[in-house]
Amino acid sequence: MSKHLLSPDDHDRHKKRRKKTTHDKNQQPSLLEQLPYELLTTIFIQSSNAQLPLVNRTFYYALYQCPEDVKVQWLLHRDNYAMGLALEHGLRYRFFNQRLLERFDAMHGTPIRLDNKMLPPHLFAECDPQRHDLVVKLLERGASPHKPQGYPLIKSAQIGHLPMIKSLVAFGADPTAKDNMALRVCAARDNKELVKYFLSDLGVKPDSETLKACVRKDLWDMVNLLIAHGAVPDLSTINCT
Repeated sequence: MSKHLLSPDDHDRHKKRRKKTTHDKNQQPSLLEQLPYELLTTIFIQSSNAQLPLVNRTFYYALYQCPEDVKVQWLLHRDNYAMGLALEHGLRYRFFNQRLLERFDAMHGTPIRLDNKMLPPHLFAECDPQRHDLVVKLLERGASPHKPQGYPLIKSAQIGHLPMIKSLVAFGADPTAKDNMALRVCAARDNKELVKYFLSDLGVKPDSETLKACVRKDLWDMVNLLIAHGAVPDLSTINCT
């Protein structure tokens, strides 16, 4: 699903195109293809099935870009109109955005809490300001900056998303999670800006595994930076050369 809208008029135009194509092939359009847009969206909501737009081309064109109020009703119906559960499950879909979050709040009357809930991994897949803004809103509601096992911070370090890293740390994310994995992945990618942030601003102590990762890739400027902040080469580090 997309955040863009497809109006009933757009759907009607698509039906006309489909009818013209099928008539050209001496075929009659199916009854399903002749259903009005409002009925299609009602079937979608009542089905609670995320795969329904894929079973028929008419459903696909009508529902792939359906309006946000249809998406909200679909999410609510799936969880028997339990607001908190519908929001938690809705966040797993890439179409979920800050506008949908505000719609849920308006219907609920107050901001819905997400205490210690896991943030969906797809929110950390790329450096997207809109996703960052949504993550901050979710953290403000109590969502966990750690689960699972420091993934949000580690993935943000991997893709070089410094604003996201700073937000996660501000809400309590552990920069040393999984044996300094966040520092290791950005050091191995030669991201000096992030490495300096971890070392100087957060006071993370570099370890031998991070040092070895950089030696293996011949990142000698990074090796010197890590040593300057306390990394100690050992015999296994030397053997990596």
